[in-house]
Amino acid sequence: MELLRDVLVSLTLVCTGLSAGVLAGFGYAVIPGLNRAGAGVAVTAMQRMNSAILNPLFAVIFAGGVVFGCAGAWAAWGSGLRWWVVAATVLTTVGVVITMAVNVPANNRLDAAGEVGADDAARVWSQFTKVWVPWNTVRSVLTTAAVVVLVVGLLSA
Repeated sequence: MELLRDVLVSLTLVCTGLSAGVLAGFGYAVIPGLNRAGAGVAVTAMQRMNSAILNPLFAVIFAGGVVFGCAGAWAAWGSGLRWWVVAATVLTTVGVVITMAVNVPANNRLDAAGEVGADDAARVWSQFTKVWVPWNTVRSVLTTAAVVVLVVGLLSA
């Protein structure tokens, strides 16, 4: 059972860490870079990223923090890791809920705008980033906190 617990908690840590990195990377590099490129380029590029990120590998990584976290919490229930894994999984789950409730609908609205002309690009990009950026920051902080919680739990167990 310890081997199963260790594998599940490790998978939770890896998936959560990769998710935190992707989300934070959008916040500190991708969105600022798109802003520098201008609204017309930003809208088109983000629409392309929205479609590119919908792939099986990203799905496993993004959902893995929750799925492996739940399984890892179960496997760790009799150990000192249990509450660390539960806490990390809750943090990650809140980040996923925010993604599904706020960021995905914002992505869908951006995609629905289709090809935008120069006159509309600034308005479309502004409407998108006004919602998407602050909530991306929240989910980045939550998933990063989940990684910290898991690492602290592993170091103290």
